[in-house]
Amino acid sequence: MEENQQKHIIDTLFVIALFCLFALSAIFLITIGANIYGRTVNNMEDNFNSRTALAYITEKVRQSDSADSISAGTFQECPALIITSRIEDTEYLTYLYEYNGYIKEIMVRKGMTLDPAIGQDIIAVSDFSLTPINDHLMNCTVAIDDRQSYSLYISVHSGGLTNEK
Repeated sequence: MEENQQKHIIDTLFVIALFCLFALSAIFLITIGANIYGRTVNNMEDNFNSRTALAYITEKVRQSDSADSISAGTFQECPALIITSRIEDTEYLTYLYEYNGYIKEIMVRKGMTLDPAIGQDIIAVSDFSLTPINDHLMNCTVAIDDRQSYSLYISVHSGGLTNEK
């Protein structure tokens, strides 16, 4: 009788140990899966944000690609893409620039000076730079965070880049 009771206790302990092993394995796999999922989501978000920022800037250049309308310069000491447009005999400047961690956009009448903080936030970035390569080509670099930056060459077809500061 005593021997049967010991076998029964050992069987019960074996089942409990097997259940605990299964539970620990499941928790371990769930933790690994959650970490992989989190890293994947962060990478996808960074990739989306960088592509969106570069696509937005490229589209602005394509929309405004006419003679003497696109230049790389500064807006209140911030590097900026400057797009010149004319509406009813009045010249306007659209600035795309980085300020306080955002690419911002603002449209002002030529000659007006405004605070860069009032521009419309487009997308969060940690760095933004524009470098003219020649009269028809500029390099645009965007960093979404401190880990990686993305670069794109934008070609200006009509009239080329103007030298505006």
